[in-house]
Amino acid sequence: MKIKALTIYGYGKWVDKTFEFSPEYHVIYGKNEAGKSTLMSFIHSILFGFPTRHSALLRYEPKDSSRYGGKIIIEDERFGEISIERVQGKSTGDVKVLMEDGSTGSDDLLHKIIYGIDRNLYQSIFSFHLKGIERVEEMTKAQLSRYFLSAGALGTEQFLKRSDQLQQQANQLYKPTGRIPEINQALKQIEAKKAAMEEAKSKNAQYLGLLQKVESVSKEIEQNEADKSKFQKKIENLRQVEQNWEIILEINQLEKDIEQLDTSDLSENGLYELNHLNKQIEEIREEIYKLQDTMKEFQKEYEPSNELIMYQDDEKNIDFLAVQIESISDMIREKTFTDKEAEQVEQNIAKEKIQEGLEENEEISLPLTDNERNQVAQWQEEFKEVERVMKTLNDSQIQAEYKKESLEENIDQLEKLLWSNENFRKEEDFHKKTKENQKNKHNAIIEISFISISIVVLIVTAVSNLFMPWISYGSGIIIVISLISFLLKRNKKQKKIQEFSSYEEYIEQKEVRRQWRQYLFNIDKLEGEKRSDQDKRNALQYREKNILDQWITFKEQKQINESIELVNALEYEDRMIILREQQRQLRKLQEEALVLENNIHFKMKQFRKIESLFSEDDTPEQKINRFKNYYSRVKEEKNQLQQYIIESQEVRRSLNQLVETEKECLIKKQNLLKKAGADSEDVFRHLYGILKQKNEKEEKLKVLKEQISAKSIEKLALSKEEIKGSKIQLQEKINEIKSKVKMQTEQKIELEIHIKKLEEGGEYTILLQEFENEKSRLQELVNEWVSKRLASYMIERTLKYARKDRFPDTIKDAERYFSYLTNDAYKKIVIDNETVFVLTQDGNYLKAEELSRGTSEPLYVVLRLAFIANIQDVIRMPLLIDDGFVNLDRNRRARMYLLLKEISKKTQIIYFSFDSTSYENLDENQITFLTK
Repeated sequence: MKIKALTIYGYGKWVDKTFEFSPEYHVIYGKNEAGKSTLMSFIHSILFGFPTRHSALLRYEPKDSSRYGGKIIIEDERFGEISIERVQGKSTGDVKVLMEDGSTGSDDLLHKIIYGIDRNLYQSIFSFHLKGIERVEEMTKAQLSRYFLSAGALGTEQFLKRSDQLQQQANQLYKPTGRIPEINQALKQIEAKKAAMEEAKSKNAQYLGLLQKVESVSKEIEQNEADKSKFQKKIENLRQVEQNWEIILEINQLEKDIEQLDTSDLSENGLYELNHLNKQIEEIREEIYKLQDTMKEFQKEYEPSNELIMYQDDEKNIDFLAVQIESISDMIREKTFTDKEAEQVEQNIAKEKIQEGLEENEEISLPLTDNERNQVAQWQEEFKEVERVMKTLNDSQIQAEYKKESLEENIDQLEKLLWSNENFRKEEDFHKKTKENQKNKHNAIIEISFISISIVVLIVTAVSNLFMPWISYGSGIIIVISLISFLLKRNKKQKKIQEFSSYEEYIEQKEVRRQWRQYLFNIDKLEGEKRSDQDKRNALQYREKNILDQWITFKEQKQINESIELVNALEYEDRMIILREQQRQLRKLQEEALVLENNIHFKMKQFRKIESLFSEDDTPEQKINRFKNYYSRVKEEKNQLQQYIIESQEVRRSLNQLVETEKECLIKKQNLLKKAGADSEDVFRHLYGILKQKNEKEEKLKVLKEQISAKSIEKLALSKEEIKGSKIQLQEKINEIKSKVKMQTEQKIELEIHIKKLEEGGEYTILLQEFENEKSRLQELVNEWVSKRLASYMIERTLKYARKDRFPDTIKDAERYFSYLTNDAYKKIVIDNETVFVLTQDGNYLKAEELSRGTSEPLYVVLRLAFIANIQDVIRMPLLIDDGFVNLDRNRRARMYLLLKEISKKTQIIYFSFDSTSYENLDENQITFLTK
């Protein structure tokens, strides 16, 4: 049983969460309060029920969800995949189990799936934590053995619990060193009573003598009373004789009559025996007549057929043929199968030839030698290389054409932008001069300065116009004339510049001309590359033609189909190999069929003696079938004949037995008549008529005797006067006895009064009674104690005999685990009475309590793991461990993790831990990380 996944609806901090586990070793890693213990409790709760509200266990009811519970998906080798769902309901929750086949169940089915174990047993074996590990020093051999028995005898926990209850109840009754148990207290009380009684007994000798005398007088009274009763009965008998005197006389007469009828030779059941024998003889004779008729019918029914007569005439040879028939049938079936197989192979060959373009009768190509295959492979490689290079050249040509077209388009675009050579030279000369003129930039600066001064003068003139008007007029005229002259000169120069392009346009035109020349150069270069590639292409075409010419010549030599190309040559040869193998297989099948046909023909010659069974045109197979049918009919008829013989023999045997039985019955009848002294059946029946009269008288005598007592009949010899006298004598004796009893009774009363007085002065009787009461009570307690101890012992002994003892194998595995964990520091584990010892490497035995925590805790773990390994045939449950190894050093902890991984190959282990080394070297699907 392995846990595949958990789906939590609501449990503690987990709400609507799903966790998946690997089938062997899985680590759930998380810091404190990450929810590890909650997950572990969830598994316990789903499998064994939610803790009750009065339980010491936490219920983990969710605070953030109204749903409580969830489900576990498990994989079980007995039942397949199972879903176990438990939700809030009754005290432990409502459980639903869904099986792989779709069937469902609840608690009973779950109890079966989890091997019938409960929460306590599971947590004591398959689920543990640090506190559980720390209990190793408390484990004794008896406790461990009982621990193993509890799980080893799975399904009998109730018996062990009952054994514990009985043992506990017995301990409450008695303990060797106890004071409180009832038997211990009763023993003390009885000892005290015995001492007190002995003391009282020594003072009471007279008391005992009186008791003995009272007992003697009591016996005499009892004897006298008995005699009195005897005499009274005798008187009563005599009275009855007087009352039944006439009946007694009739009884005597009947006895005399019976004595005269002598039937001593007749048995009580003789007449019944005669009637029974007569009836038996009659029934036997009827059966004889029936069997005789049956024999006649058998003889009429059976008459052998001609086929059976033929078989009987040559039975030995026909049986020999029947033995041979299966081998012949096998040969026929084998030939039929061979023919069909050959036909199938022939059809496949024809189909393959059609697919290869060959005529049905056309020969296939000759097989290639290894050298020839290598030559063809070399041609293929050369041909492929030629095609590859040719393709590369073609691709280069296409790319070159594309580049050429692209360059021509670019040239066309540029030529639209090109200036004529004359215009370009003018522009070029202009811009060269312009560049030279830029050296005289200061002239332009002077001109700009002149204009600026003129503007200033005008402004000054305008201001001084108020003081010296004639000066301002003269200056203004001069300035205006100079300014007009400068502007006219500049305008003329500007018009001349506008006749040419700008310097940027000139530079752009130069770039266009450079690109145009470069494109023309690239076109010339491409043309050169095309001519070079064409030369290479011509060489490759010549090489390709040479290869193909060699291939055509080779095809003619090897008779290869003309349509087969070189690239497909080896694949074609592989198909031809298969085809040649099919032709070889066909020839082999045809040869086998011919051999089988000859063998069948030879075997069929043996059937000439029974040729009348067959038709002239029958095939061997038809002859075989006809012979089988004939042989089957003959055998059936022969079996019927055997059955007739058996049945007729049985009838004859029965008939003979009946005749013998009839003779025996007649002899018995004759002996019965002879024993009764009769020579015929009529005389025998007359004698039994007399016997009937005697029986009737005896019956009447019996009825009369029942009316009176036997003693009354005995008194019949006395006369009536003698009976009266006897009655008087007996009455006198009775009166005498009454007087004696009266005196003895008075004496007894006096003695008892005396004893009572003695008892009032002593305690012996009381002590004696109390002592006897205590003894009786002690015996009851002892009986109860013995029964409980014996019942407990028998339960445990029975379970031990019913289950194999796993203790030695468990200790052996535990020693191996412990030696590995401690790096061979400890070699052996011994559990002796109340102490667990371990053997060190140097030969010393140490008690478990003498070990360090880092050593004693692994000791407990290996005992637990070894036990789990040794109950695999009984229980397979996942092992849950909650941070059990925090006290181990890093080396031992690493070894413990490796040991768990090894054990997990047979038992799934889910390890809850906050140790980051616990998931080292594990796959991603083997780890679940929890966060707060």
